[in-house]
Amino acid sequence: MSGKTIARLIIVVLAGIALGGIVTLATRPRAAPQPLPPLPPPPAIDAPRGELPSGIVSFVEQVQTGLGYAAIGCGFLLQLPNGDVIGVTTAHSLGEDRFDPIAFVAAGRGDTVATFTSLYAPLGKPRTGANMTIDYVLMIPDAPVDPSIVLQPDPRGGPQPGERVSLYSGLGDGQGGPRVLQGTIESVDENGAWIRMDESFNAGGMSGSPILSQHTGRVVGVTIVMNWTPGMLRIGINPIGSIVDKALSK
Repeated sequence: MSGKTIARLIIVVLAGIALGGIVTLATRPRAAPQPLPPLPPPPAIDAPRGELPSGIVSFVEQVQTGLGYAAIGCGFLLQLPNGDVIGVTTAHSLGEDRFDPIAFVAAGRGDTVATFTSLYAPLGKPRTGANMTIDYVLMIPDAPVDPSIVLQPDPRGGPQPGERVSLYSGLGDGQGGPRVLQGTIESVDENGAWIRMDESFNAGGMSGSPILSQHTGRVVGVTIVMNWTPGMLRIGINPIGSIVDKALSK
């Protein structure tokens, strides 16, 4: 074997070793994701069972501007224990101490289901800290609304840890239908409640959407904020009992 042949063999072997090293590094498995903290166990719920709505009950919130209406969030219609029907949305969608005429529109359809030019109760304030119960806007519909799209508050005033809930996104499914997202109540305290969602998704623009109990079929809270970490999306809510109290104590 000539010197040139031996040299070529050495080069091939070294190249193979180098290539193998590169391949080994490229295919090295990633670190396993950290397990999520355990959720609370399913609670005992004394409230009567009810059915979740099958149609659209959450809407795009549009605010009146000099050029027409602009989408700024979501909202829904709620019947209070005294029989009054109000529109519910968030204060942070409007800004500090500001209220302009608002319309609720069915996403993907363009149908205006309600308009509002008057407040039912004094304005809440945009959430800046942990307290989500201050972030609300309660409004009087300008005209009677379709009863089939009006939701009822849960008699418990909020959800229980470990309870299964559904977020009805006012943004819809992009084709004129409802979009319902599932989760489990992770914690409840005086500042509100947190849901751990079953899947991660872009929750931008969903503030003001209602959260319904899968047990009672009624509203347990209002979507306020999202918190995303790898492998987990959490939604912070204003409990519906706080909304009802603000409305009835006006």
